[in-house]
Formats: sequence, structure tokens, C-alpha cells
Amino acid sequence: MATETNITTAQNTFQDSSLTIGPFTLNSRLIVGSGRYENATKMRQSLELSGADCITVAVRRERLHDPNGENLLDYIDSDRYTLLPNTAGCYSAEDAVRVARMGREILRALGNRGADWVKLEVLGDAKTLLPDPVATIKAT
Repeated sequence: MATETNITTAQNTFQDSSLTIGPFTLNSRLIVGSGRYENATKMRQSLELSGADCITVAVRRERLHDPNGENLLDYIDSDRYTLLPNTAGCYSAEDAVRVARMGREILRALGNRGADWVKLEVLGDAKTLLPDPVATIKAT
């Protein structure tokens, strides 16, 4: 059974555990996705409550504008969060590379430090969403 002291110690350890990847240090080890929320307002609230400072964004699925002229990036503070573009939804190495480059350019235009990162994934099966390891390696 966990005691309050053990819980407090675990919380302090977690809070003090930064994550360093290359030249970047993230204050939180939690990386949160930006998809699958009921709406953009709930996404923003969830991101704020999570304590994460890195958010994955599916570049291919990002709508540039919805009927109200808004997009996902209207709801994410790109100065507060490091955005990690990902190639979700790509089924070929060529498509994944194109989408990764698009993500880089979008984030460079925003001045976001995640511009030179990418979460690369190439799907091999639309039903199971299992990756295509050969195409993923080819895309690297």
C-alpha cells in the first residue's frame, strides 16, 4: 500500500525528471498527441492540465482551415509547447518524407523549436495501422 510519503517522493522525482534529446531539454517526459479530442477547446484544456511541454501534431491530418477559418494551431501556444510533427497517415516512404518536410516548414514559419524534429511513421496496413518497417527505414 502506498503511503503519502511515497506518493510525494514519486511526484517530486517525476517533476524533477527532465528529458534531453540532442540539444533539447523537455521539462516533462510526457509527450501528448493533439488528435482524437472531441473539439479543439477540450484539446487545449487537456494539454494545459497534462503538464507536457511537447505535443505531437499529425501534419497530414492538419486541416489548414475549418469552416470558421480556424486550424489546430490556433488552439496551441507554439511559444509554450515544442511541437513534434509526425507523418501519421502516410503509406509510402516518399509521402512520409514530403509530409515531414511540410511539417518542418510550417514549424520554421512559426519559429517553433520542434521544426527539426519528426516522429516518422509509414503505415503498412490501413485496418490495423501496423507500420511498414521497410518503408520507414527507406524514409530515413
